[in-house]
Amino acid sequence: MKFKIINILGLVGLAATTLLSGCDQVGGGSYETTDSGLQYMYVEEGEGANPQLGEIMLINMTYSTENDSLLFSTEEQGGPVPIKIDSSAQGQIYEGFSMLKEGDSVVFKIGAEEVFVNTFNAPIPDFIDSLSNIIFNVGVDRVMNEEDFQAYRMEMMRKQQEDMLAQQSEQMEIDSAKIEQYLEENNIDAQATESGLRYVINEKGTGVQPSAGDSVYVHYSGKLLDGPYFDTSIESLAKEEGLYNEQRDYEPLVFPIGQQFVIPGWDEGISLLNEGAKATFYIPSPLGYGPRGNGSVIPENSILVFDVELVDVKQVSN
Repeated sequence: MKFKIINILGLVGLAATTLLSGCDQVGGGSYETTDSGLQYMYVEEGEGANPQLGEIMLINMTYSTENDSLLFSTEEQGGPVPIKIDSSAQGQIYEGFSMLKEGDSVVFKIGAEEVFVNTFNAPIPDFIDSLSNIIFNVGVDRVMNEEDFQAYRMEMMRKQQEDMLAQQSEQMEIDSAKIEQYLEENNIDAQATESGLRYVINEKGTGVQPSAGDSVYVHYSGKLLDGPYFDTSIESLAKEEGLYNEQRDYEPLVFPIGQQFVIPGWDEGISLLNEGAKATFYIPSPLGYGPRGNGSVIPENSILVFDVELVDVKQVSN
């Protein structure tokens, strides 16, 4: 039997290097070797049945160098990783997986070249000796069929969504307090929407108000709250702020409103304006770029301030 890793939680191959205790003996035991050269040692034997073709194991796993530098940990990546019994997977680590049953805890010792070149189809990292071994610590948490696994995956996605919403709610409270303090200190009278967006209409428009799907043409300048400008569509301001790029055309940004082509704060804010209006948006990070930020210019959880002008609206019906 062979096994195949299923990526459902965005797991990555290498984690940050930290220290992990490793040794050639665990609990006084020693390694045994298979015909292929796989070295293994049981730390604890489970009482569950061996998985069958098509079933899925949830495993907790770390792997590290012989010098105890941690390369990967399922705990750091959000929880157990699913491994499905599959006939196509090759390599000693999959041979090791084929030996396991529910409740097993095992240590595998596998050559670096076998791990990276033959199994991961990747070059050996420069800091790893090609003749050294990689130490895998593997524990089988659960074994389930495909139907149970799909239910498990949906539950994990639901929990992730709940966690994300809880984090957004907490961050929104933090950002809202900062925005309110900024507005008060600068004597700015801004309106607020239910979502948490604050806005000031500096000049009312006289044209149509855009609806979902309409194409809008927007001049803008964006900066961090009480911080520097990071982008603008206005050439004179770009030169003034040291943002000028001669390869760029300085003209209004065009996008369909309400289609998630821009951050939520923009989609909502622009929809509040009439053609010709000028406004300032104070956008909390959950309505902006959130915990990921945007490149080097917008750090994580940044509150954004945009001055915008709705230059034109092309209605879908037209």
